[in-house]
Amino acid sequence: MIHLSPNDLPVGAPLPWSLLDGEGNLVLGSGNVIPDSRDLALVFRHGLLCRQEADSGEHPPADLPPPGPLGLQVGTMLHVKQPGDSSRAAASRLIGFVEQGLFVTWPQLGGRDLMLQAGDTLLLRGFSGRVIHSFTSTITAVCRSPFRYLVLSAPAQLDQMPVRKAARVPTRLAAYMTQSQDGDHDAFSGDLANGAARLVIVSDLSTGGALVQASGPAPAVGSRVQLRFRLRTASIDSEILADALVVAESHGDADYPAFGIAFDVLGEREMTLLQCYIYEQLLLGSGLSV
Repeated sequence: MIHLSPNDLPVGAPLPWSLLDGEGNLVLGSGNVIPDSRDLALVFRHGLLCRQEADSGEHPPADLPPPGPLGLQVGTMLHVKQPGDSSRAAASRLIGFVEQGLFVTWPQLGGRDLMLQAGDTLLLRGFSGRVIHSFTSTITAVCRSPFRYLVLSAPAQLDQMPVRKAARVPTRLAAYMTQSQDGDHDAFSGDLANGAARLVIVSDLSTGGALVQASGPAPAVGSRVQLRFRLRTASIDSEILADALVVAESHGDADYPAFGIAFDVLGEREMTLLQCYIYEQLLLGSGLSV
């Protein structure tokens, strides 16, 4: 990835590429606009920003691929460990499947490939949108061309845990916020065009709400807002438009005030996307056991 400085980003014009954090997570998608210099300072306030070396721009929205074993989508983040290993789990992704096996990217921990060979047994965990699935598989083949990946046996020793309430995870998502009462996408686009929508940073995200930081005055507690942002789940970018209520205000930073919001009742699509995103972040960044 290529590290970016504030001088690399256009202000008041569409971004030519997506902005990523240091871990490769999406912060702000290509085509979005950073309105002014204070908003530019806000997006850099939480750490470095990068872009892909050969970012060809945003791909058009795609339908989700058909589910594979256990209902897991191609692109699903997998949490991978070996039996008896008490260290933090490695990260992998499901990249394909056949009737009697799975294809996954080579598991990495801290940017380094795990030392694995054919015949090793792995413990894996993945999130299907409603359930966390745990299972074991044996490495049946180690492949190094055209890239490093593993062929695994069909899942065995299956276990699952329904997810009733998503956890809160630290995030760094750029979003547009407006105090308009109309939840229609076209109305929100109008707010973007006339400057009524503000760029904010969304953090500490859950399915119930989030912490939001702005480059100007925070809306009053009790006021209603709308947020539009993109989530990258299973390697697919999806747009979320959510109504929310401002429920708390932080007094830590007068220049860039933070405030808490509570989402209104989310639709099934939005709820599922948020759950997938939150659990991908947990599987990627936590020490959850399989």
